Amino acid sequence: MLENQAFGWLKNAIGGVSTSIGSPSNAAAISACTDPAVLVSGVAQDFNASLLASSSSSSTGSSSSAEIIGVRSDASATAATATSDAATSASANNVASAPTIDTSTSTAPDGGGIGGTTTNDHLDDLTARLDRIKTLLYEERSASSNAVAQNGGSINLNWIPATATGVFKSFTNNGAESSDNNIVEDLMTKLIQNLPLLPFEARKSVSAIFNYLLVCGLDGVDAQQFASVSSAFAAYVLERAEMIIGQLVRAHHCKAMSGGGGGGEGGGEAYVDITLLCGSMLRSSLRHASIYQWMLSDGNVERLVYPFLDGYVHNPNFDISSDALETVRVMFTGAAGGSNAAMGIVGDSASEEHKQVMEGIASDFLNRKYADVIDERINKKCLSSKANYMTRRMSLQLLSTILLNRANYNVMIMYISSSPNLVTILCLLRDPSPHITLDAFQVFKIFVANPNKPPEVVKILFDNKVKLAKYLEGLHKDREIGDEQFRDEKQLVISTLEGLEMP
Repeated sequence: MLENQAFGWLKNAIGGVSTSIGSPSNAAAISACTDPAVLVSGVAQDFNASLLASSSSSSTGSSSSAEIIGVRSDASATAATATSDAATSASANNVASAPTIDTSTSTAPDGGGIGGTTTNDHLDDLTARLDRIKTLLYEERSASSNAVAQNGGSINLNWIPATATGVFKSFTNNGAESSDNNIVEDLMTKLIQNLPLLPFEARKSVSAIFNYLLVCGLDGVDAQQFASVSSAFAAYVLERAEMIIGQLVRAHHCKAMSGGGGGGEGGGEAYVDITLLCGSMLRSSLRHASIYQWMLSDGNVERLVYPFLDGYVHNPNFDISSDALETVRVMFTGAAGGSNAAMGIVGDSASEEHKQVMEGIASDFLNRKYADVIDERINKKCLSSKANYMTRRMSLQLLSTILLNRANYNVMIMYISSSPNLVTILCLLRDPSPHITLDAFQVFKIFVANPNKPPEVVKILFDNKVKLAKYLEGLHKDREIGDEQFRDEKQLVISTLEGLEMP
């Protein structure tokens, strides 16, 4: 079977076997349902019922994981606006769409979890419906990719991805109504704003569906057939960027590592998994130029971009700091996701054009905000001795990527013309970690190779050229055996230093 990034990870998430079967009374109907509108309508009603239960819990002083992580915590206010939807009784002939909502037992049990017996059934059904939606999306994409492969790569642009389109319209209420005439009001935004109220598997499914709708038209041999869905969903996200993108960023602002978590989970676990899921959704959003440009605009960088460099990448939790650093890489390079070449799409002109657009946005941002990003944050915070090992190493790799990208020529010239920057890199070149010294060398060689070095840079290199040449001779000597490029670059740097003269 031909795999591609747009659904390969979705298949892995499903694992071939659904572990979310729903409540006993609704399991069969959910697993047999193939109508996205019906499934999403059921998700909406189960979700509203959970909000009502959360409102009841908060009124009795119970804690929620919404208090642990920097996400929407006014569940009671949200529940109040959803009461009329949640109070609607189920249609007798449509169990998969409309479960009966009984709030009489929706009280918080001891321990601060959400709801009682009825609420647990709603959460089980919500999880099962989301899992079923994931499965339907995968099955449609798998069939589409196989059809393209069997037709020798020929794409039928007249074919409409009914499942993906139906899921998009139902989750976003794009002029669609559920089968029982209850309008699903902006459900995707509500789910993202209230992730802590959902069970772990449901949170993963929300993230998987959100990511899929954004990237299904960007990756794979049949991407063109899904481009309209991706574009429409990206427009939806951009229209609600303050709520959606803002929420995905705020989810990284973790207030505590422990406490009561929703659904019976520990607060620390919820704290980590919600942050990682939100990071994944944020990076998928940034693959669209319109959202990417909006986030990097002057009015948004202070609250949406700089917090990553000021705090998130320094989180003591390894998983969260690494994930934040990956998001920073995407923000500053415009590079996210897999390449079409890896999926058999070589020389795709549209893909190359998209890459240039994204690099142009990143380059414009770095030129505008050079001092704020490079001087004040990467140099002083991410590369300082106070930063943790992973932050320094990945920041060095990011810096090297930025400087070696032709689109960032002006940024490179500004950076290698600064003597304080050279001093910073020289310090890192003597770091105890061999990985950091190797990454520092990749930046140091740019200083040395610059044919138009400023006098202050030349002086530092000239005054230290003997010591530097001797040190570089022994730097990663073992690597020279299997890496000819590194060996040649190192010898070129050494010979350039030895021939350096003061102007």
